[in-house]
Amino acid sequence: MGELFALLSAACYGLAGVTIARSRNQRRGDGGVFLSVLMTALLTGALWLLVGPETALQSGTTGKNALALFALAGVFATVLGRLFMYRSTEILGPVAAAMLRRLIPFFAIPLAILMIGDWPGPAELLGGVLVVAGMFFFAGGAAPLGTLAGVLLGLLSAASYALSYSLRKLGLLQLPDPLLATCVGAMAGCLCYVGWALLSGNKDKCTRLHDLFADRSPRFLGTGLLLSVGQTLQLVALLHTSVTSVALIGALDVLFSALFAALLLRQRLRPTLSRMMATLLVGLGTALLLLN
Repeated sequence: MGELFALLSAACYGLAGVTIARSRNQRRGDGGVFLSVLMTALLTGALWLLVGPETALQSGTTGKNALALFALAGVFATVLGRLFMYRSTEILGPVAAAMLRRLIPFFAIPLAILMIGDWPGPAELLGGVLVVAGMFFFAGGAAPLGTLAGVLLGLLSAASYALSYSLRKLGLLQLPDPLLATCVGAMAGCLCYVGWALLSGNKDKCTRLHDLFADRSPRFLGTGLLLSVGQTLQLVALLHTSVTSVALIGALDVLFSALFAALLLRQRLRPTLSRMMATLLVGLGTALLLLN
């Protein structure tokens, strides 16, 4: 079940990469980054209240420790990871930026082993190798990585997301509430963005705060909604499966980015031998992860 939620999350992130690329020329402020985090907090907070907060409120000290982990994970995911992802996607395009996000498992697996003792099983390792190999077959050489700045931002985004996975998993082991985890992380992210706007830059505070809300057209709000849903599904996946599986299945967002780019940006996908091999490898690897 967790692997299916991770797959749906990857689809949301893949489509979000395309919408970010489509709207980059319309950016006036932060490109909708802050609004996407705020939407995540509001959406998951409302859902959490509807589902019922009783379990979380009765968790005592253990709950407080988990909330701290959720908040810290939110800083790495919704602030550092998401901001770097936006900027990397604007520079490199959706497919090339998604290629770099395929490196998340290479950061996530050793972090999960060190922080949680979450060793991947043989089926996870084999399925993961097939998925990652398929992704390299699919996109390797098809989309140039572009400037060094975009590559570095993409790597920083991958590392930030990988660390957030382990922090969230640690919190979920103590307090198994993915909606609360997503909401708390997003709220911590919002506070960071507002604090940064008030304390940095040469503009006056009102202008800096206004810039956080400058990009609120339907296209930017749609991106925010996709990222909110994707992040929530990712937290649900972490509740039901390992960090390794979530990180490896998350690598499929490059495939979704390419497919949605072909549909929405009219980028042609030629049926080459490497892409047919990629389809076979990804299909086998994903099947192993889902069956596992």
